[in-house]
Amino acid sequence: MNRRRYSIRRRMIISTLVSMLAILGGIGFAVSDSARHESEEIFDARLATFARVLETLVAHQLEKATISNPIVIALPEELLHTEGDEPRADGHPYETKIAFQVWHDDGTLLAKSSSAPDKALGRLQAGYSIHQIDSQTWQVFALHSGQVWILAAEKNEIRDEMAEYLAYSILGPLAAGGILLIIAVNLILAFNMRSLRDLAGTISKREPESLALIELPETPVELEPIVDELNDLLVRVKATFEREQRFIDSAAHEIRTPIAALQIHIQNAIRARTEQERDASLRNALDGLRRTTKLAEQLLTYSRLTGKIDQEKLREVSLNRICHEVIAIEEPLLAQRGQTIALEADQEFSILGESYKLQRLVQNLVDNASQYGSPQGEILLKIGRSRNDILLSVANDGDPIPDEELDKIFTPYYRIPENGSSGSGLGLAIVKEIAEQHHAKIEVRRNTGNQGTVVTIRFQEITERYPDN
Repeated sequence: MNRRRYSIRRRMIISTLVSMLAILGGIGFAVSDSARHESEEIFDARLATFARVLETLVAHQLEKATISNPIVIALPEELLHTEGDEPRADGHPYETKIAFQVWHDDGTLLAKSSSAPDKALGRLQAGYSIHQIDSQTWQVFALHSGQVWILAAEKNEIRDEMAEYLAYSILGPLAAGGILLIIAVNLILAFNMRSLRDLAGTISKREPESLALIELPETPVELEPIVDELNDLLVRVKATFEREQRFIDSAAHEIRTPIAALQIHIQNAIRARTEQERDASLRNALDGLRRTTKLAEQLLTYSRLTGKIDQEKLREVSLNRICHEVIAIEEPLLAQRGQTIALEADQEFSILGESYKLQRLVQNLVDNASQYGSPQGEILLKIGRSRNDILLSVANDGDPIPDEELDKIFTPYYRIPENGSSGSGLGLAIVKEIAEQHHAKIEVRRNTGNQGTVVTIRFQEITERYPDN
């Protein structure tokens, strides 16, 4: 399987950089727009003030003047040819970008600054306006006083330069700070992600057979769940290995005895002197082979259950149908022993589970009840309801299980002492495992009249409907 690899560190740095560029771009646009708006307000106010000063100082005199040519307010020659923007002793270069005109109502130009064109800077209409003159954009304020119009104007490029300067003066430090921030984030990530390198190093140095828990000198909160899950996985793997080892040891121990008995019976059959002795030895060998086959089947079933192999999707299963199927299988065998089996259920009961495992559970309970029941006795299966639980009980009428043995009968390979059982000790262990996988509880008590044993499995009732198996 090809896994896609990526660097968390690189992703975080790129994401941070993209986010910063987007944020800085937005800030720059907002700053530029705000700076332009504020500068326009300042410059507009300055134009109005400039016009009012001209009105006070010049307009009234010019209104009465009889001059054929307009008065031109000259600027120092050096300012007209300078290329810089720095202030000088004789003025400021920006004076060439500021102009005024004084017009009579009859359209006569009375006075102007040398930086102003000969044509009107704007319409003779009071207020602010913008005009294009010889590829230059002018911001104009017109003031009417008596029979004189005063036009104060400045080139739009002054405002553009101011807005750009303000934007750059703000974005410059932000950009430098952003670069420093990226460097800092990179260093911080490199420092704080060393735990990942430590974890990788710890895992790479481990021996393949080592199942010891992973321990780090320092574990960040974000990495702690990963370490905990890895340790939990190691614990489960270790438990699985130990369970498999116990299974192998127990299987070898349990199978050794019946195999040895088979060997003895076969040897007796070979050495038999008469047909009767040989037939008896072969029958004993066949019985031993059946027990060994059942033991192997029980061992395999228990191993697959505890190893969680072949798990199916849980479905709605009819418990009545499961019991009827088991009865159909077990009834001929029970009849050979002189035992009977019956089912009591006043309605149809369904639970959520795996059909095969539930059938194995009921079959093992019936086998156990038959093995420890009286030779001519009855095995009774009951299905009922108790509050929100579905109860399945299997009862026999044999000797009751001693109270001190009740906590041990579900232990694998355990047999009740001095009861003459030839079982494997796995039947009830399998029942317990299947019950736990179905979230069911097991209860064991003596039967009515202190004769026999009742094993009850308490299943949870279905609260939602599922497709039937």
